[in-house]
Amino acid sequence: MKAITIKGTTPAGIEAALAESTKDGFKPTLAIITLTKVENTEAIQAIFDRNGIAIFGLSTSQKFTEQGLESDDIAVMLMDMNPAYFSIMLNDYKDSSAYEAGHRAGLAGKNLFANPGFIISPIDFGVSGDKLIRGITDAADEEVSIMGGVAGNLYDGLGLVFTNASSSSSGLLSLIIDRDKILINGFAVSGWKPVGTTKTITKVEGLWVFTIDHEPAMNVIQRFLGNEMIVSADSTNGLLPTELGYPLQFERASGHVIMRPALFFNPTNQSVMLAGEVKEGDRFRFSLPPDFDVIEKVVESARTVKEMEMPDADAMLVFSCVGRLGSFGPLIDTEIEGLASIWNKPMLGFFSLGEFGKLDEGRCEWHGTTVSWVALKEK
Repeated sequence: MKAITIKGTTPAGIEAALAESTKDGFKPTLAIITLTKVENTEAIQAIFDRNGIAIFGLSTSQKFTEQGLESDDIAVMLMDMNPAYFSIMLNDYKDSSAYEAGHRAGLAGKNLFANPGFIISPIDFGVSGDKLIRGITDAADEEVSIMGGVAGNLYDGLGLVFTNASSSSSGLLSLIIDRDKILINGFAVSGWKPVGTTKTITKVEGLWVFTIDHEPAMNVIQRFLGNEMIVSADSTNGLLPTELGYPLQFERASGHVIMRPALFFNPTNQSVMLAGEVKEGDRFRFSLPPDFDVIEKVVESARTVKEMEMPDADAMLVFSCVGRLGSFGPLIDTEIEGLASIWNKPMLGFFSLGEFGKLDEGRCEWHGTTVSWVALKEK
């Protein structure tokens, strides 16, 4: 399977780059499209539809390729994957639920392929990633492969996911792949180092944590992270938004940790909203600021897979939390370059509002401040 990346500042620029990329007889069947200006969506849909190329498209604040961070509005990965080996679905959940959208995608995958894998991108920051995964796994299988990231703008979570003929501002976009034909490998890795003593969630309702070690949750978080974690005190709903960095590290029985950033403070009841479900009794530690060791852990996860399981790859997709972009600063370039260097093949990624992937050989989960990467190889 051949893959290449193209980019452009306008739909016309992308059309020219597409024409140039096919001069040698390359006939792409699938386009992974990332763009910033949603007003370009219809023009982009028309271009790829005219050329008979299936679209897995999304909007995002920032994107990158194997060449690094991209300032161009549109970046695309083209692949000539056999159309019999994949299917694209867009399930809107405006009139249903995240679980139902996930369940429909899971059923479709189960009916299409004996061994399906899912690369997903939901839109709508308020939708539960845990419920999306639960819907897919209840329909397909508990151990099914699910990787991806949440689309949308960092500042308001708004945006679009789209295919050739449809788009949604509140839906689940799924690329379902036949894993008996296409090898899919990847992990969700954070690399953050823990610090401080272990603390316990003692009262929680949904995503809102009320007490930690029987103390108001907001007090505990602010005591460690400081008032600079509050982005702005200007709020119409009484909530104080926080930075996405410096996540809480929740322990897993496997020894791995899952990251849950604090998203909002509610000063009225001193509660904290986390980016993912937790339970009473769950234990966590805080995170240190990132350094080169954090990046090396992410890159090492891909290097290990290459050495042990997948010596070659055709393409790589990366879903990196937008919180890493803010917390890492210039170091983020090193992380992107490190991942791109593993297989030295075309790579496309974007900074997401939440990530999907597996921490180890267990089931896939919903993450924050994490990198979920996936390498693809035709068998």
